[in-house]
Amino acid sequence: MPQRYIFTPLFIPGVRVHADKAYCSQKHRDALKSRGIKNGIQDKAAKNGPLTRRKLQRNSLIAKARYVVERTFGSQVRWFNAKILRYHGLALAHAWHTLLAMAYNLKRLPGLFADHRIITQT
Repeated sequence: MPQRYIFTPLFIPGVRVHADKAYCSQKHRDALKSRGIKNGIQDKAAKNGPLTRRKLQRNSLIAKARYVVERTFGSQVRWFNAKILRYHGLALAHAWHTLLAMAYNLKRLPGLFADHRIITQT
């Protein structure tokens, strides 16, 4: 019988989880609240009901935090064609993402060293 993996995300109570507008629902907000996790889901405008200025500012702050992660995923897609996961099972998927992160960091390494030399020389 094949071994099955159950995915259980590790969320620490009090930590904020950021997500885009696709996850904007009462169900998701309640799930976060029941686990003691802060809501970082962007607000979505209702039909014929634009967002208030405060909600637009909140969305902007969430987008700034999400950008740091999203640009990494975008670079992985561009550089390594990592748009589709080609493995079934949690163990293989985890190994693939680990190798992908290592390749991403190795590709960035020369630029990081060049930036460090420029900073130390000035």
